Amino acid sequence: MRLLAPLLFILCFYSQLTAQKFSFIQYNTSKGLPQSQVNTITQDEAGYIWVGTFGGLARFDGENFTNYGRNNGLLNNRITKLEVIEGSLYIGHPQGISIKNPNNSFTSISHTKDTVLNDVSGFSALDSTIYIATNGGGLYVLNKEKQTIDPISGSPKRIREIVSYKGKIYLATRTGLHLFDGKTFQLIDNSSETSFSGIKREGDVIYASSFNGALYHLDIKSQKISEALYSENHMFRNVTIDRKSNFWLSSRNGILLVKETDTIEITEQSGLPTDDVYEIYEDSEDNIWIGTNGKGLIRFTDEVFTYYNESSGLPSDLIIAMDMDKYKNKWISTIDQGVFKIDSTGNITKIDFILSAVWQIVCADDIVLFASNFGLFVYDYKQFKSYYKEEDDLPSNSVKGIYPINDSTFLISTTQGSILFDKQTKKIYKGQKSLDEIKGARDFEVKNGIIYAAASNGIYTINKDFSVDKEYFDSGINCIEIDHRGNLWIGTENGLYSKEKGKYKRQVLEQEKDLEFVNFLQQYDTLMFVGTNDGLYEIGTDLKHKYHYGITSGLIDLETNLNSNYLEKNRFLWFGTASGLMKMDLNNRSSLMKNAKPKLQLTGIIINNKSLNSNKVDIYNSEKETETLVMKFVDKNISFNFDGIYMTNPGSLRYSYFLEGFSTDWTPPNNNSTASFTNLPPGEYVFKLKVDNGNNNFSDTFTIPIKVTPPFYRTWWFYFIIGLIITGFILTIDRARQKKRDNKNYQVKLEFQNKLSKLEQQTLNASMNRHFIFNALNSIQYYINVSDNKSANKYLSRFAKLIRKNLDSSYHEDGMVALSDEIERLKLYLDLETMRFKDRFNYSINVEDEVETELLKVPAMFLQPFVENSIIHGVLPIKDRMGEIEVNITEHLDHIRIEIKDNGVGIDNSRKNKKNDAALHQSQGMMIAKGRIELLQKISARSIEMVGPFQIKESDSSINGTVVTFKIMKQYLG
Repeated sequence: MRLLAPLLFILCFYSQLTAQKFSFIQYNTSKGLPQSQVNTITQDEAGYIWVGTFGGLARFDGENFTNYGRNNGLLNNRITKLEVIEGSLYIGHPQGISIKNPNNSFTSISHTKDTVLNDVSGFSALDSTIYIATNGGGLYVLNKEKQTIDPISGSPKRIREIVSYKGKIYLATRTGLHLFDGKTFQLIDNSSETSFSGIKREGDVIYASSFNGALYHLDIKSQKISEALYSENHMFRNVTIDRKSNFWLSSRNGILLVKETDTIEITEQSGLPTDDVYEIYEDSEDNIWIGTNGKGLIRFTDEVFTYYNESSGLPSDLIIAMDMDKYKNKWISTIDQGVFKIDSTGNITKIDFILSAVWQIVCADDIVLFASNFGLFVYDYKQFKSYYKEEDDLPSNSVKGIYPINDSTFLISTTQGSILFDKQTKKIYKGQKSLDEIKGARDFEVKNGIIYAAASNGIYTINKDFSVDKEYFDSGINCIEIDHRGNLWIGTENGLYSKEKGKYKRQVLEQEKDLEFVNFLQQYDTLMFVGTNDGLYEIGTDLKHKYHYGITSGLIDLETNLNSNYLEKNRFLWFGTASGLMKMDLNNRSSLMKNAKPKLQLTGIIINNKSLNSNKVDIYNSEKETETLVMKFVDKNISFNFDGIYMTNPGSLRYSYFLEGFSTDWTPPNNNSTASFTNLPPGEYVFKLKVDNGNNNFSDTFTIPIKVTPPFYRTWWFYFIIGLIITGFILTIDRARQKKRDNKNYQVKLEFQNKLSKLEQQTLNASMNRHFIFNALNSIQYYINVSDNKSANKYLSRFAKLIRKNLDSSYHEDGMVALSDEIERLKLYLDLETMRFKDRFNYSINVEDEVETELLKVPAMFLQPFVENSIIHGVLPIKDRMGEIEVNITEHLDHIRIEIKDNGVGIDNSRKNKKNDAALHQSQGMMIAKGRIELLQKISARSIEMVGPFQIKESDSSINGTVVTFKIMKQYLG
């Protein structure tokens, strides 16, 4: 950070014409401000400017104020400090604070000891703790839970302002600069003798203003303080550092603006409405706002526009013509005070020789010509000479325009024709007779040697041979200009036109304005500047760029004067207005075209002339909220009201909206911030709105989902009732047919059930086939013979339990048993087989935790045949390894899956073994189980599916067993 050099005052030479004036926009009580003494200014996240006065709080959207006071919940109407912390607005008063709520109401907290707190002078936050500085009571902390303001012991009492940085708070006080770390206070060395008035931070440097006219800077790292600048004429109240690192110092004697290379005093003499300044604030668009003592809120419009008027020393505010000679003298004509010359030192000389208004001034080498209502006047820097109709053969004394044809010859146009003037002889002569046709030409342009002369009723074309053509125009022409592409632009009483390829086209400046009075045109680079009765417009000659300069841009008056423009050094555009002479720095105009996007804030929703609750409206201003706005069919008319917030140039805002689902495209941009829709049909829509700041910089799109509910006869339940009636009618007709079909199907079903009963019996018999029973009894006999009574009893007990389970299942009429019973039966069977074929195979039954085995029903005894098949034909034939049988029961989305898997010889080898041993047990039980599954699918809508069996192959194509899977739908198992 640079160190500011001591302030040097440069005395300017003052003559009759004082220094130029800056443009300011003043907002006082007549504009809606509650009171004219503005102490404090801030801006919230929505873009609103908040203004604290001695008579209440105001919210400003760029054009209108909304005022708040005690009736809205404020502690009192005297506002001493405003600060936005983490999205909340804190308001300081004498004896307490107020906090803004989301619905624009306020919560007030007063101090319990009214004689101690005094004026609140600052707010700051450390680790979400809010600290409150006061000028009289010291530093306080806000207890949000208890809604109290608690003092901090050891604090200096008179704190003028505070600022926080890296977990610490710096305090500007009457007794020096202090540092607070959340626990203790520390006085900065060498600061105790200074009464500080304000404090700001930039980078690692703290700047503090003082009442002794000095600005100090404190290096945060070294904690060393030193003087940055000094002014004996100011007692600084505060300091503001803008984003360009310029310093704005306020005082009772105006503003001191300290730049990198310049220091400017801004006072009443330079246009400031008052020297008594309390506060200076820079908003998010880099605009400077000034709070004053008695003159309200003021916005500085930058240094693009400056002006001169009678208070600057000009003889009149009404400038109608201007030109500059080679000696840098400015020749100025006024409508009411005649002609004046302003030399390079600012001295003003009235030209008494010319007593009438002059419409055009042309400065050439060693000569100045004046076109007036009373003849032609010429000045050769030695004497003035006049030319009149009676004496010098002028066609008329009413001279409207002058144009230099070459270095020595000028075309003089009057209301009764044109004539030539030779500057060498200083005589008037008629020239070609065709010049008589050119009447009342007031503005001239040349292209390829052809002169275009604009008169009130048309455009004259003066060819190289001095032949004249005329194009009549239906609008009174005031001015013409040729752009860099050679196209002609025409300014008329009814708008702006351009001529390209022989065709005229109207160029609309504002869609909302029917009358557009163009007073002057000035070409500059690829731009055309258009002076109108509604301010100044900047238009790209390619018609892709347009910007409007108005009062908020720095113009002192919207009404420009006819042909009063002059371009100096291809940089400064001078032009007259109804309130003075303006000077525009074209090189600096980009400072007015801010890159900041305008913002949108929903202020109201009106449905059928009834406003929606403000709390409901505020919901839609939240970026995270996407709640659908529901409307009844009878309330199908809706309006949305918005604030477009663009402080730099609020008058340039143009709104466009689009109702997705109803409209086909965005509406053309216009200045109406209300969007209305009528007779919306039922349906779902998305309302979208955006605003342009006049420089093709759009806001974020504001969206609100809308749903218009249909009338009862277009609702789903109405359709449902009608559908029920129609369905009932159809069902009644179909019932007779269905009954006939049911009778026929019933017979078929009986046949299937009969077959199923037989298969159930066969299953019981097959599951207990003679081989298994015979082998089981042999095993029991074997255990008895070897005196293994324990194994015999164990085997016999399990065998008996299995027989009982199988017999019990035969009593279920629907053939369904609980899955848990089927698992238990399967386990008994496998236990018997592992005892019979000891050390030949192991088994496991795995049931997933999510499977509700007690509640789910499965066909009885349909798994045992497949397990038996795995034992007999799968694992028993293997010789080189232990057999493994797995039963896995798992739950899937809509079904239960039962998988029987072994590591046996596989299907192919099993079939070979069957051919070699025809006496081997045949799997009749498995065939019967398959038949049961097929019959159950036929007689019921329920689904049971068998997948497999399939051989299990390893990556090397070797066979490692067989797997069969059953998929049973959950509704079947219920």
